[in-house]
Amino acid sequence: MRPLPFLVWLLSFAAMRPLAAQWYVGLEASTNHYGGSAHDTSGSHVTAEGRPGNGATVGLQLGRRWHRLGVALRASYANAGFSVSGSGITVTDKTTGRLFEFSTLVSTRVGGIGSSGAVRAELGPALHLWDFSGEIRSRVGGLAAAVYEWPIAKRFTGAVRLEGMLSPSWFDAADVPPEFERRVTWRYGVGLGLGYRL
Repeated sequence: MRPLPFLVWLLSFAAMRPLAAQWYVGLEASTNHYGGSAHDTSGSHVTAEGRPGNGATVGLQLGRRWHRLGVALRASYANAGFSVSGSGITVTDKTTGRLFEFSTLVSTRVGGIGSSGAVRAELGPALHLWDFSGEIRSRVGGLAAAVYEWPIAKRFTGAVRLEGMLSPSWFDAADVPPEFERRVTWRYGVGLGLGYRL
């Protein structure tokens, strides 16, 4: 290939790429269920498990997409609380256990539903800041999600999100009795979102 035509093609392609990309901002509300964190291995406690409490989360996301691929930054907040459970009973203390989460997500379109709906897969790391009795527990975990998006009107889109998360136990060793074993903290949730294309 001669250098001049190749250079013209390369510059034209580079100029078109920003036009194909688009920024968007999104607001999301979800409900989550947590598990793991700490478990009684002796069988001597009525409350055999301690974990973050379940509940609602609100999040804000800023992202950019190029055709099938995308990247986004997301910040979310939840008053998760602290739950203990055993013998079929769960008690949650909402005076502690506030959660701030910051994540970076890489996404790709994996399919579609109908003429305009898109199914996307997302994956990325997340920083969890869990305020437990006035002390911040910081953990780095991983997120994975499947998202279905559809156009609502002009620049607005709707989304349904199924998400899972794994991270090291959110408890420190001093937080739990000796007979309790710290375990991986996990979460699954379902969310609804509203996006706006900038």
